[in-house]
Amino acid sequence: MPADRIRFTVTLGELAEVPGTPFSYWAPPSLRALFHKYPPLDRDVARQPEKIKIADVKVGLQTSDDLRFTRCWWEVPAEAIAASREETHQGKTWVPFAKGGRPFYHDIALVVNWGNDGEEIRGFSGAVIRNESFYFRPGLIGEAGHEFSAAVREGRLGIACFPGGAIFSAKAAGIFANCDVWALLGYLRSRLPQMLINILREHGSGQHGEIAQLPISPKYLTNSYLSALAREAHDLLREWATGEETATVFIAPWPLQVWHAARSEPRSEAEWRPGNTSPRPVLNHEQPGHEIEELSAWESLQPVTGHPLARDFAWSDWESARAIRRAALEAASAGPGLLRPLAQACVLWERLLRARLDEIQRQIDDEVYRLYEISEEDRTLIEQELGKGAAEPEEAEEETKEAGEEEEGEPVAPGVLSPEEHIRRLVHYLARQAVRASENGIVPLTDGYTADGRLERGLAHRVREQLRALFGEEAMPTVEGELRQALGKSLEDWLAVDFFGYHVGLFRLRPVIWQVVPPSGRRRPTADLPFSVFLDWHQLDADTLRKVRYLYLQPHLDAARREVERTERDVVTAREAGNLSFRDERELERRLQEQRARRDALRALADKLEALLRPHALRVESRSEWVKAKVNEIIAEGYRPHRDYGVRVNIEPLKQAGILPPDAERIRG
Repeated sequence: MPADRIRFTVTLGELAEVPGTPFSYWAPPSLRALFHKYPPLDRDVARQPEKIKIADVKVGLQTSDDLRFTRCWWEVPAEAIAASREETHQGKTWVPFAKGGRPFYHDIALVVNWGNDGEEIRGFSGAVIRNESFYFRPGLIGEAGHEFSAAVREGRLGIACFPGGAIFSAKAAGIFANCDVWALLGYLRSRLPQMLINILREHGSGQHGEIAQLPISPKYLTNSYLSALAREAHDLLREWATGEETATVFIAPWPLQVWHAARSEPRSEAEWRPGNTSPRPVLNHEQPGHEIEELSAWESLQPVTGHPLARDFAWSDWESARAIRRAALEAASAGPGLLRPLAQACVLWERLLRARLDEIQRQIDDEVYRLYEISEEDRTLIEQELGKGAAEPEEAEEETKEAGEEEEGEPVAPGVLSPEEHIRRLVHYLARQAVRASENGIVPLTDGYTADGRLERGLAHRVREQLRALFGEEAMPTVEGELRQALGKSLEDWLAVDFFGYHVGLFRLRPVIWQVVPPSGRRRPTADLPFSVFLDWHQLDADTLRKVRYLYLQPHLDAARREVERTERDVVTAREAGNLSFRDERELERRLQEQRARRDALRALADKLEALLRPHALRVESRSEWVKAKVNEIIAEGYRPHRDYGVRVNIEPLKQAGILPPDAERIRG
């Protein structure tokens, strides 16, 4: 409400103009009148059957045990994800499961067990299956919770495009329109609907009932301008998601996309690379009539996830998208170095994207205000009211989380990613690729021989091999320097100390690369780990820990024992000869203590692995009784992982054994 208004005069009849007669005394009559002037979005939910039917606003599936029935999509094989009811009868168990989220484009992180058309969930007494006929249909989606995600705090509803081939949850408001959904999306992303929600309920919860009562002018839902703006915003955000490793449309980290597109450009006689000091050749997109060729350089990049929601991905031809790509390519050729110019090009890409999205939002607001004939006075009121944002977290109404409820865990980016973050993500991607490409899903931290005499290259070596293949041998000194600067330490140290925790956060507490380390009371691993291996979740089986113990760890343990025995003999021999100085004896004792500590750490890890391979039981803290039961099921006869049970269940025994870095404690639920 306006800051200078301390007294309002309003009749009960005027309050009754708004459905439900909320005590929105501060709302101007012109905005309250919209509820009578236009039909509601969903006449059935709004109980106005005489009005025209514009859309259905529905809530969806409540599993009542998400930890049992849902996974992050990267936990399951892509070929097991269905995109239609028919595919669930063809051996595909999992279906994309949306709970709402980011505006315009929301990448669906979860999948739900809907094999054989939801057979297992239908047999679970706690599940509530609502509005099943709307499953797998395209429409719009938004959270139906108390804060409507971060979007409410910017004064807009968090509405996104909802693709066909997915199921929506009870936490979401699914909107299935009988009109151009893009125009409706544009309208719902303007500030006016959020203001009207605030009038319906003073703090604007975004419950699906209030959304259904929003007044909609049918003739405006054919507005091609709104439709184009919404679609452009969606496409720009979907293209940006292709650089996010957890996105269904992931292609490659953003710097590698820019690198690929730059190398695909026609070159001058001297080969161009980011940051070289020779005169920069004129790139193809700077020559008149070559926009098609510029676009084709990006079109060769396609999603690699195999996710069904990525099947229809195509790079857009919006002028804004082409301008952003051109700017990124040009920025990649500026400045010294190689990785850093690529990373700075990605920073520019995101800044230009955000600037265009802000502009789209302003254009949408202007058009909606014009179409609904909102006066300048009312517009000022709306901007002032919504500019305050939503209630602070401590003032917001508490929601009780159901037992076993799983959130999508979508990270909220507080700002533009830094060049250093882009380089960290590149290293993370290459390390994950190296572990995934390993023959048995096990990669040691450092080079070493296995018990059967094979030389196994360490993770840092494998990451460097990929960098060398990408950028060439001559570029490696430059690359090494840029890596050290961005990581703040050597590649080896970052992989030993920071990689796993970084991976846990990036993969939303459902990591697919696990780091096995000796048990320790330290808060985190140190760079001088006596032994560590990385495991690929998708290759985890009943023999994995046995291989770690006897194939990979045993040679290190044998070597450590021999080293201790040799040094102990040296100490005895030197003391008997009486030719040790006090300083030399102290140094020898120090070395012996370090060697014993190393041996003991390796022995402790061996003992932990052997204990895991024996039958045992655990006490598990979880909101889900199913999780507790399944953890003990997979260890009842010694550790026998069952990947269908997901990361949360399978990682728990290793967590409790203390053979994972402390960041594993964040994996709960």
